[in-house]
Amino acid sequence: MKSEAAAVSGTARRVRFSPRLASWLLALALIAIWQAAADAVPGMTSLASSPLLVIERLAALAANGDLWRNLLPTLEETFGGLALGLIVGICGGVLMARSRFAASMLDPYVIGINGVPRVALGPFFVVWFGIGILSKILLAVSIVFVVVLFNTREGIESIDPDLVDALRSMRANQWQMLRHVTIPSLVPWLLASTKIGIGLALTGAVVGELVGASAGLGWYITNSLNVIDMTGAVTALLVMAVVAMLMYYAVLVIERRLSVWRSEAGTR
Repeated sequence: MKSEAAAVSGTARRVRFSPRLASWLLALALIAIWQAAADAVPGMTSLASSPLLVIERLAALAANGDLWRNLLPTLEETFGGLALGLIVGICGGVLMARSRFAASMLDPYVIGINGVPRVALGPFFVVWFGIGILSKILLAVSIVFVVVLFNTREGIESIDPDLVDALRSMRANQWQMLRHVTIPSLVPWLLASTKIGIGLALTGAVVGELVGASAGLGWYITNSLNVIDMTGAVTALLVMAVVAMLMYYAVLVIERRLSVWRSEAGTR
């Protein structure tokens, strides 16, 4: 009886202090501290706004439609940059993993591109491709594809050669090799690069909007700071953070589903 009671107590304690609950409590504590500081420190709201002012601004933006007019362009640029970055990165990673000649030839250029700060590239992309959506998408691609390329290349090069030899000894064709070895081995690498790429694509889109745009969250931040409207700038930053978190958790859901498929594909 005592052991059962201890087990129940331990289970209740684990539920009560789960990481998710602790994360929510931490968020509430930070918001409370932020609001208390805004109320107690003179001039604090002019430097970092406050949670109540941000909520009021967010409601006003949603009511007059400005939230959607600025959020949708940023989402289009982020998703477009992430998708194209994945395609370019996967193709480049496969090419460099399969061909030593291509790897030796392209390595210096990829490293050079990766070393250039994208903030410095932002003005160039706007001049080259205009202030429209194309410049932001391409800027996001230039950030995302390098991470995807390195992960794809590493994923292919880390495939167990004994597993490849085993399937070849069973006369597996190219499709079977791709389905049972290559794709299951690449899935975790691609998911990891997608998680990183979400933030990078959003960064590329916003940097492009900060440099030159007619709409978007980055454009809204620039306009807000130009008139010393910290509430508007902080509101846009928090919206970006929420968007990044939602996209990240969407990838986590996909990862859980694909992990089941990987385990099934690996046992067949």
